[in-house]
Amino acid sequence: MHLALSIMMTSLVLMFWLTYASGYVCHFDPHCTCSMSSSVQHLGNVECKDGPSYLPSFNTSKLVTLSLVNNDMHNLPPNQLLRTGLYKLEISKNPIYYLHEESLTGLERSLWEIHITDCKLSNIPANALRHLNKLKILNLTGNDISTITSEQLKGVANSLNKLILADNHISVLPHGVFSSLNQLEVLDIHGNSIVSLEPGVFTPPPAKLKILDLSDNLIDSMSYKQLANIKMLHTLNLNSNKISTLYDASTNVKLVLDKLFLEYNDIEELISMSMTNFDVANITSFKGNPLVNIQPNAFQGCRITELNLSNCKLRQIDPESFNGLENTLQSLDLTGNNISTFSFPLLLKYENLRLLNLDYNNIKNLLWMNHPEEMEQEVQLTELSLTGKTNSPFVWSKLPKMVHLQSLAVSRIEQPHINPKDFQQFSVELETLKINDGNLKSLNRHMFQMVRGIKTLDLTDNTIEKIDAKSLIEISHSLEHLILTHSLDKKIRTFPKGFFKHLNTLQVLKINHNFLQKIPSDIQFLSNLEIFHAQDNNLDGIPKGSFKARNHKFLHEIDLSFNKITKISSKTFADLIELTEINLSDNRIVTIEHGSFVNLEKLTHLWLRGNKIQYLNSELFQNLPALSVLDLAYNSLVDFNFACLDQVGMLSSLNVNVSHNSMNALKGNSTDSSISIYIKIVDFSHNNISSVDKTYFMPVQHSLTKLFMSDNAMINATRDLFPEMLQLQLLDMSFNQMNEIEFDALRSLKQLQIIDLSHNNLTSIPIGLFQSLNSVRHIDLSSNHILQLFDSIISPASLISADLSDNSLLRVPLTAFSPSAAMNVLELSFRNNKITNLPSSESFSRFTKLRSLDVSSNRITDMGSAFNLLPSLTDLKIGNNFLHIGNRDFVGLENTLEHLDISNISISYVPPMPLPSLRTLKMDDNFITYIPMYLQSNLTSLKHLDVSYNALQSLPDVPQLNILNIAGNPISSINNTSFVDFPHLVELDIRGLPLHEFAIEGLVPLQDLETLHISNYKKLQNFNVPTYIKDMEALRTLHFEVTGASQIGTELNGLLSERINNLIITGHELKSLPDNLLHGVQSPVFKLTLRNTSVENIQAKVFSKNLRSLVLDVEENYLTALGNPSNVDGPNRPHSTYLTELYLSGNKWNCDCKLGWIETWQRKRRQYGSHDYTIDDVREAQCKNKQNKSMLFILKSELECGWSDGNTLESNFILITLLLCLKLTYTSAS
Repeated sequence: MHLALSIMMTSLVLMFWLTYASGYVCHFDPHCTCSMSSSVQHLGNVECKDGPSYLPSFNTSKLVTLSLVNNDMHNLPPNQLLRTGLYKLEISKNPIYYLHEESLTGLERSLWEIHITDCKLSNIPANALRHLNKLKILNLTGNDISTITSEQLKGVANSLNKLILADNHISVLPHGVFSSLNQLEVLDIHGNSIVSLEPGVFTPPPAKLKILDLSDNLIDSMSYKQLANIKMLHTLNLNSNKISTLYDASTNVKLVLDKLFLEYNDIEELISMSMTNFDVANITSFKGNPLVNIQPNAFQGCRITELNLSNCKLRQIDPESFNGLENTLQSLDLTGNNISTFSFPLLLKYENLRLLNLDYNNIKNLLWMNHPEEMEQEVQLTELSLTGKTNSPFVWSKLPKMVHLQSLAVSRIEQPHINPKDFQQFSVELETLKINDGNLKSLNRHMFQMVRGIKTLDLTDNTIEKIDAKSLIEISHSLEHLILTHSLDKKIRTFPKGFFKHLNTLQVLKINHNFLQKIPSDIQFLSNLEIFHAQDNNLDGIPKGSFKARNHKFLHEIDLSFNKITKISSKTFADLIELTEINLSDNRIVTIEHGSFVNLEKLTHLWLRGNKIQYLNSELFQNLPALSVLDLAYNSLVDFNFACLDQVGMLSSLNVNVSHNSMNALKGNSTDSSISIYIKIVDFSHNNISSVDKTYFMPVQHSLTKLFMSDNAMINATRDLFPEMLQLQLLDMSFNQMNEIEFDALRSLKQLQIIDLSHNNLTSIPIGLFQSLNSVRHIDLSSNHILQLFDSIISPASLISADLSDNSLLRVPLTAFSPSAAMNVLELSFRNNKITNLPSSESFSRFTKLRSLDVSSNRITDMGSAFNLLPSLTDLKIGNNFLHIGNRDFVGLENTLEHLDISNISISYVPPMPLPSLRTLKMDDNFITYIPMYLQSNLTSLKHLDVSYNALQSLPDVPQLNILNIAGNPISSINNTSFVDFPHLVELDIRGLPLHEFAIEGLVPLQDLETLHISNYKKLQNFNVPTYIKDMEALRTLHFEVTGASQIGTELNGLLSERINNLIITGHELKSLPDNLLHGVQSPVFKLTLRNTSVENIQAKVFSKNLRSLVLDVEENYLTALGNPSNVDGPNRPHSTYLTELYLSGNKWNCDCKLGWIETWQRKRRQYGSHDYTIDDVREAQCKNKQNKSMLFILKSELECGWSDGNTLESNFILITLLLCLKLTYTSAS
């Protein structure tokens, strides 16, 4: 009985979780979601995401997870997940390039993951993983695989247990390729282009492998007889690789491990015995490498427990460089390196050390040689750290004793204060502390009276300027976080009174970037708070109980984003019971009141983005069961109502947003019939609507499911615009100024399934406007001024796609479809239009499941036997037209096409092409002048090409590509045997050409390239692109271009590689940049991009000083200034730069204070929380100077010129130092 009851209860809980965990929309599509609700026999999980999807036949449903993500899919059917006991699949950003052999048929007893991920496979799915027998993961990360086999993992050899093959284009491995896997236990093979391992790659083993990875690859040695044939190896990895020795003396292997890594590599010494091929290595690492020495006995006979030696280039430590890691280390790290002594007889010869670290270092001493009481043998650390601003001061009487420390950290203290004898070398086993940039400037009273069990604290960057109110009365008992982020001064502007009245074991808080102006009032006595923050501050608003509900009962989040609030009130949030977020985005709200949110039963988001709201009212929100977003985008609303959401999320899938707003009608929306609503997405995109009413979606007729109404100012649709919506399933009505629709404006939209009616000013469609729709599936009618359609005017039988691109047609609309929308279309388009001929082949023989087409920019001129009856075409397009092709124009599109295009098509000649399943071609702007040899014997599954603007004068021969292009052509040499028949390329392009030679080993026949593109040859001479991309080592992006110039010069000077990590720049007669464009980079993560350009300033001496992170982009360009990219005040510092994302939309800004360093770089990326995705690209940039406003409303209301006013931090620091020196000189002279 009890057992039965327990099972029933568990089932009920599980059903409840599946139903509410992430949810609904589906039946079936508008880009999916689900996890049940209105279950058509289950549909647990699903998702689908960013665009056209449509899947079913889910043979009488079920499913647990599926996913699919960006969804311009290009195939998965046959038996579409037959009787779907699925259990995960995923797929990700699609155009798949192959799976089938019944695409996982009945998911043989039932799947257990797969993933597939960024997609365009080109191998492994060995006949869709023959019979799966409970697979256990696989993944195949980035795809375009480039061989591997052992009969592509023979039926997933009894049954896998992870694999992955990460970013791929592999470059060998075989012999035993994972000798028939017998339940593998991970592998991965990260970034790929391997360069070595072989003799027998693991011969037989894996007999249950235990991890491996081989991180970013191009290894260069240390294969210790192929990792001593694995024998249950444990981890390894070899991070970014090209190692540069770790002893071998041609082996007598040892290994054992539990992790290892060897992070970025090219080590530059360790020697003596450099871990004589190991024997254990519990963790290890060597993070950034080019180490610069370590010797005597460099970790002797190994063992280690943790170590790392972080970003490296050491400058001393010795005590015989950790000899045999005296019984055996227990962590160390030495973060940024450049050490400058530290000794303390290397912590009493380590007696199981227990962490240490020494952060960014340049310490200048801490010798501790004869410490008071001969150090009482007390140390036994348990963390420490000593963080940054490149070490020295600190002091607290030069430490030890430490009585089993339990964390600490610090930065440059040596008074303005803490005291009570600065914790008299610690105990009540400390429990964290930190202090960070640490020129503190008080807090006081009995500053933790010899420490009493702290539990975190932190005080991030500080300049406090007093406080007391019993400074955390001996850490009231005992704290649990706090932090105080940028940590005050600008003369504080509240706290004391009871300074968070006795804290009653707090649970987070933060009080973020500061210059406060109220909230606390002892944040109503905190009773175990749970987070809060108070984001960038100058608050002004919120008190009245500041939260409460009998002392917050474990609050959960809040934030109050960038602030200067300006009202909310009534019961400001009310009965809280475990809140779950709120935020109130950029704020200066302009009222809300009445209720002001109320019972909240586990809220789930809210935000109120942008703010200066302009009405909402009607009991402002009340109960809210489990809301699920809201937001209200950039606001100044002027109407909306839906009686302000009455019972709101009703266990949820609500959404809302009401995009950029100031609406201009919709009106008449005071519902009753005792109101309910439960929205399910709305948006009303950018706003300036121009009417709606007729009882404005009769709140929200049983409840919506998407809508949007894109950029708007409509001008018609009517028959009383919509209701009876009965769960709409998208609509949009894209950019608007429509010029009619009616008949009978989508008569009550019987479960619509997307429509859009793109940019608009239509010029006809009605006659029954899709005759009551019967669950459409896409349409769009792209940019519009249509000119003809009628006949069966589309009449879904549930059509899949259409579009009719930019329009003014003059035929093709294959007699505007039906017989049941020409037997279930599968895309079409008719690109730019004014067509002039094509159909027949019996008017595309009623398109039997077409699969794309387009008929590009058009005024066609022939293509006889128009696509020879089509069975299931698989793309085409047919270029900008004026074409003639001939020789039976691809007859039955031999087994069936797979992309083509034939770009600008004044051809001069390559076609006929009997195509065995092509895989892209294009043949860009044309007048070709030669390729055949018959296009590598009629294209045997080509893999891209393009042959850009053309009249060639050599190259293609094609062995078997992986993209090419050959931009401007009449080539005029390259050589060192121009890409020696290019085994397996992976992009190229070679931009403007007419070179007049080139060589310096002619892109040393490409060794699996990974993008390039280049240009500025200007008939060559000292052209450079670091001397033709010094031996390539599987490059990673680059691009460049420029042509006619207005500078770069000495074409990108020197160095690069360490797997480049992007760049791109490009042309439109540039107009400046260097100051030595990124001084030869050498990665730790970067990206730059710039694009169409005519630059107009960038400077801050075009960012380098080691580029630790960056990303930038700078969208379309004619900028008008930029500066900063960082030099530093945030993440992972040593040897510095930072930024990490930006972009900055269409440009011509000039908002000024030299861009106020994009408001103290978005308040130090929301003080390292970093999840704002550069706030809608700094709210869609603009300014030119200020009447195109935004740049996040001129950096939150007419500039706050912060950090570095557009110069680097470093130069600001130098200026301050100079001024101080001058002042001191002057004072001493007086």
